[in-house]
Amino acid sequence: MKILGIDEAGRGALIGPLVIGFVILDKPLSFKVYDSKQLTPKQRLVLMDKIEKEAIKVDHIKIEPWEIDKANINNLEYDKIKKYLEGIEVDAVYIDAFMDPAKLKKLHRYVIADYKADMKYPVVSAASIVAKVNRDRYIEELKSQYGDFGSGYPSDPNTIKFISDKDNVKKILKYIRKKWSTYKNLRFLNSNDIY
Repeated sequence: MKILGIDEAGRGALIGPLVIGFVILDKPLSFKVYDSKQLTPKQRLVLMDKIEKEAIKVDHIKIEPWEIDKANINNLEYDKIKKYLEGIEVDAVYIDAFMDPAKLKKLHRYVIADYKADMKYPVVSAASIVAKVNRDRYIEELKSQYGDFGSGYPSDPNTIKFISDKDNVKKILKYIRKKWSTYKNLRFLNSNDIY
């Protein structure tokens, strides 16, 4: 039996992409996995390596901030997952519910859509790790080009400090979710600046 786990990282970020992780297994993992948020970056990398060795398939999709600005994030994520599933043959899909589970159940003939699925089902925990590791890689690439903006989340003081500087914002503007209230509020506070 082939099962697919799906989870994402970067949903609430202000800077950088939303990354959806996919893991297909045909047998249980031989090691314990956890939700990526409970792990250090080093632990995630170690587990990612193990997941890649045991899974049938490990994959991810990157959704850029400008895509998120143009659409409802739930519908966008749903559509990306639906399109991805068109080329995948699995017996069951396990997904961390980011929207109404009833709608998510339309993605496949057998779907387990559950809130906190990344803490309940190892295949979803594995997908969570895949999503987070890949998002971290994209964030490090951006930092190497534009400077250290922290995690990219609005709860991170380093991120807020970074985007409070109009010169920083001009450099990284296309990687900021401009429709998010955090960005709009900063823009309002700096209304004399065009960014």
